[in-house]
Amino acid sequence: MNKVVASLAMFLITMTAMAQNNQNNITVNGSHAYSITPEYSSKMIVSLNNVYYDSQTMSLSEVKSGYLDKLAKAGISSDRLEEDNLHYALLGYEKEGTVLIFISKSLEEMQKFLNVKSIGVSRSDTSLETELTDEQMSNYAKAAFDNAKNKASAMATKIGRTIGKAIYITDTNTKKISESMYYGNAKDTRDYYISVSFELL
Repeated sequence: MNKVVASLAMFLITMTAMAQNNQNNITVNGSHAYSITPEYSSKMIVSLNNVYYDSQTMSLSEVKSGYLDKLAKAGISSDRLEEDNLHYALLGYEKEGTVLIFISKSLEEMQKFLNVKSIGVSRSDTSLETELTDEQMSNYAKAAFDNAKNKASAMATKIGRTIGKAIYITDTNTKKISESMYYGNAKDTRDYYISVSFELL
């Protein structure tokens, strides 16, 4: 019985200490907006499965050459395209086909590519990718920290307190950014977020 009472007393002391500790901390989120210069990538499925009217007479080479001709007229050379037959095989289509990949650092050029329509061609996906350097991440983290500190200081002032040193920082940002553009998210800015706990004095 004494062991149960002692355990309960220890539990209550621990919880009280945690509550007091929480009262002496303030946790806020900080952010910093930064610019990116991503690389855009789009995959087009060129397949006889996409040919509905002339499927009995057209060959894959005709479908492909027709598409490449239209791209050339739009100013996009076939040399800029990569072919991914494995990707097409993994899609599981019954008829012949391939996947053509176009990569560009120009959003305007990517839009031009996407605007080219042709028989037997459908879009698989379009994405953007970029990678931050260690120096960029440290600079953005510092800027986000300053934002969090200003926010915490303003909040503390409102309740008649001040903040002390940072006692806990959470940074879950990743170096590599890879996003689908399915919903048209082509903004060239992103936000760097961190969470910081400060002493509340």
